[in-house]
Amino acid sequence: MLKKSLLFLAAFMFVFGATTALAEVGSGKVQAKSSDVDINIFGSLKTYPHIMDNVDFNDENTAMDFLVDESGFLDDDTVTVRNEARLGFSAEGENFTALMILEGDFALSKGNTDRGIRGGGYEDSGMSGEDFGIEKLEFTYDFSSHGAPMCVETGWQTKWLDIETGGLLYGDDHPYIGLKGKMGDITWEALTMWIFDHVNEIGPLGDADYMDWEAYTLKADIPVQSMHFVPFYAFSNNERAAADVHYFGFETFGKMGMLTPRAEVVYAMGDKDNTWTSGDHSADISAYAAYASLEANISSLINPYIGGQIMSGDDDANDDDIDAYNPITNIARYTPQFGMENAFVYRYVPALGSHLYANDFSMLGGAGTGYGGISNSSSRNSPGMISMGIGCRGSYKKFTYKTQFQYFMMEEEGALEDVQGESVDDELGMEYDLQVTYNFTKHFSIGNVISVFDPGDAMEDLYGDDYDELAWLDTVEFKWSF
Repeated sequence: MLKKSLLFLAAFMFVFGATTALAEVGSGKVQAKSSDVDINIFGSLKTYPHIMDNVDFNDENTAMDFLVDESGFLDDDTVTVRNEARLGFSAEGENFTALMILEGDFALSKGNTDRGIRGGGYEDSGMSGEDFGIEKLEFTYDFSSHGAPMCVETGWQTKWLDIETGGLLYGDDHPYIGLKGKMGDITWEALTMWIFDHVNEIGPLGDADYMDWEAYTLKADIPVQSMHFVPFYAFSNNERAAADVHYFGFETFGKMGMLTPRAEVVYAMGDKDNTWTSGDHSADISAYAAYASLEANISSLINPYIGGQIMSGDDDANDDDIDAYNPITNIARYTPQFGMENAFVYRYVPALGSHLYANDFSMLGGAGTGYGGISNSSSRNSPGMISMGIGCRGSYKKFTYKTQFQYFMMEEEGALEDVQGESVDDELGMEYDLQVTYNFTKHFSIGNVISVFDPGDAMEDLYGDDYDELAWLDTVEFKWSF
């Protein structure tokens, strides 16, 4: 593995050195204009070669020796290359806007890139090349000129409730119909989202309403000088999980001199029927999550930050109370402070019970038994999480960097111990991330991310004494955009 790593690093440095001789090019823009519509064309490519080792915290091959990202499986072989290609169109006319982004996100192999291949199977595991389609879509119409100060919107563009802080509740691109508007300086948005909607009312399965999941959200952004105060609410009508959950949240962020504070709190309450521990009885949901961070903007080179968060865990797997916090979709991967696309923890890591995009471990205790999480994969017996982190970021000429350290532990392991049938330590582990990028122009950059996760004693308690190896992931980031 060391030999492979050195060869991979040498190849990266060769490419990096060769491309520094490229001349900087100017900005380009493609526009088409009719008598009443302006159209823009844009695109991007992210090519991410990955090498990794011991992602299951075991130096032997096990059933958990892989990760899952947008592209599908990333396995522990020589190099797996994730490739995200996008081509977008936006349009603007009288009272309306339109956005359409085509995307293919897949691991580079003939089975994914050659459109003549239709074999499926392991190589065809992600959003494969032959299925290149509309990843993001949004059309809007503004009724202000008709006397109603609001805008209707529909599509499946990325929406979020709390991405400016901890991303504890929701961020994703589920299909929606909504309204948004502005009253003075206050902006607001209300959405109805269809996460799952099975429409076969007639057929071998009969009425499929039991497989549906809708969410209804409302938020307002209230600016006060240099700060923003954002109350938000979501109702999760999750028939697939037999759960109705109300989420009440609040986030704040902004500037206070040289400081950038961010904070968020979310409370979840509701009920879940047909729980696996209590037959047809209902379980009451009462859970919470909170986040806070502070960054000091000292100079362009040095911007240190510190922060942490807590998500409640369940203390008893055999009662009719669910204290474990399950979000709709945690979006911590893209939050401004500790978010980093190619960090280790923000993927589906089977051994950690972590979700893609998230930084929680809420699949531990029985994946799919809870009331949310990406694709309803969270556990009602989740131990929750407490995290603490420090970091620093900045830029120098054409270089940018970000480095951070995070420590993770369980908030309450009682229900998890009931499931395991034995004591489980509360230490999940710690992660160190380093990202360095050289921006040749605003259209092209090369970077590298090194992410290392040192497992805590909980991994040995859950899986055995052999699950104590350091996991590491190295990702080269080639990025183009126009």
